[in-house]
Amino acid sequence: MRGESVDLPVEIPGSAPLTTRLHSLLQHPTSVHEEAQTARGWVDLAYEAAYGERYAAAAEAAERGLNAPGATDPENRLMLLRILSGVHEMRGESALSAPFLNERIELLRQLGRTRQAEVEAQLGTMLLREPDRVEAEILRRMAEELDDGTGPSVHRADVLSSLAVRSLHDEGPEAALNLISEACEILETLDRPQALAGARMFLAHAQLLSDDPEAALATADQVLSAPANRAVRGAMAMLRATVHHQAERPTEAVADAMTSVELYSACGVRKGAASAAALLAGISSSLNEAETAVLAWRVAVQQAELGEFSESRMLSLALGQQLLDMDDYAEAEKVLEALSLRLTGGESDFSTRGRALMGLGHAVTQQKRPLEAMSHWEEAAAQFISAEEVDEAARAHLAAGALAASLDRVEAARKHYEQGLALADQGEDTDPLMLLQALHSLGHLLCRHEEESGLIYLDRAMSIVDEHGTDWQRADITDTRARSLTALGRGNEAVAAALEAADMFADSGDEEAAADAEIFAATVLMQMKQSQEAETLFRMAAESREISDALLATSLEGRAEALTALGRHDEAAGLTADLEALKAQLANEEDLPQSE
Repeated sequence: MRGESVDLPVEIPGSAPLTTRLHSLLQHPTSVHEEAQTARGWVDLAYEAAYGERYAAAAEAAERGLNAPGATDPENRLMLLRILSGVHEMRGESALSAPFLNERIELLRQLGRTRQAEVEAQLGTMLLREPDRVEAEILRRMAEELDDGTGPSVHRADVLSSLAVRSLHDEGPEAALNLISEACEILETLDRPQALAGARMFLAHAQLLSDDPEAALATADQVLSAPANRAVRGAMAMLRATVHHQAERPTEAVADAMTSVELYSACGVRKGAASAAALLAGISSSLNEAETAVLAWRVAVQQAELGEFSESRMLSLALGQQLLDMDDYAEAEKVLEALSLRLTGGESDFSTRGRALMGLGHAVTQQKRPLEAMSHWEEAAAQFISAEEVDEAARAHLAAGALAASLDRVEAARKHYEQGLALADQGEDTDPLMLLQALHSLGHLLCRHEEESGLIYLDRAMSIVDEHGTDWQRADITDTRARSLTALGRGNEAVAAALEAADMFADSGDEEAAADAEIFAATVLMQMKQSQEAETLFRMAAESREISDALLATSLEGRAEALTALGRHDEAAGLTADLEALKAQLANEEDLPQSE
């Protein structure tokens, strides 16, 4: 909207920090009711409203333009009449569209542009919307007829542009490139800057879809360096942001995405503003710019809600997840609870509500409200079942089961684990790793509470690991089996399994887990009054492995107990002194402020 559109501002200063600009959008999300001073200004406002799918506003702006200063200029009037006929046609109001289309054709005749008038009269509304396949053949024949050697014409450019839209739909972007490229050349030759901006916008998107991002970027730059309204400029800034993001140029991508958000928001293209803000949020999150990401998600949600688009649900979910990632659990709870409540009772979008409830459960768990979390996850499972997302329902039950188990709510945990297992065990459609988790969790729970049937689940889990898992997972199941055997009173088997797990962990490169398994075996040996063997294992775990100070303290404590049981009190006293010093060191480290 530079150059010809002097009465409407376009450029938005971009020197302020992103957070400042995003805060400004959140505080002033809607563009004020804009008034143009000239017919040319109303053309831009009408186009922007139509691009933003605000068709009533577009029609009103175009009608006001017909009575504004400059409305007698033929080019302004022709554009306004096309917008009016096009807007009504897009709304399915052909009867309202026809008078404006006829008035435009009559004006063309009065201007002596009889060939253009004949073409538009013959093609009717084909130039106002995406043509169907039959209409595309008519347009193709018309394009050939107009290629008569008399030179470039606006009406041939119009026909080529409409044909390109259908070609893109039917044959792909490559088929549309030659058509829209020729249309651009014609419009540039005839010096039709506004029509050229729209045609080049189409060309840039076709180039991007044809995997030629650098050509798309060059075309977008041509658009941005010439007269164009804010909707077109916002689209080109978004395209630039997409290209830079795909090329891993985040600084440039962020700058262009922010510009696109501002331009789209200023002219009321809500869906575009929401998309650009979501892109900005995603890039900012990947750069660990958490505050910027949260603000951008908020803008995306706000713009989608202003446009009353269903995408606002998924954007709210993304905002909630971003807040969870930032450990801002209280704010995440507000966002996700509001989303869940908004979706309550609806007959669709069970999936989004399920995901909101899963996030809500995590938020309240971190705020020490586990019973609420269990309730949220149970409800989430029901939502996923309604959405026919069986895997997600299984994961929800397994999460609820793990939380119940941590609270020693054994029956609740068992119920959730069994439901999770039933959902995870789907025959050919089974996710083996999720089935493994379900079997592992249920087997361990049952064994911990002295039910030998748990070993059957662990054996089945091991068979899945043998086919689909890793060496570390095999070690983990073996370690669980050792602890389960202990709970069942089978100490010797438990020790053997723990030592086998230790070797497996070591072979997998996990020294900490290997030492932990050895210390567990030593602890069982102590319970079986085999203090000498226990002391040896405690010592080996401390001396032969690279382990954490916390695990070293556990080893020292167990070894001192074993030495005391063996009557070696002096050695035990020395180890106890070492243990106290280590505990003091660990306590001091906990008290030190954490570096950011």
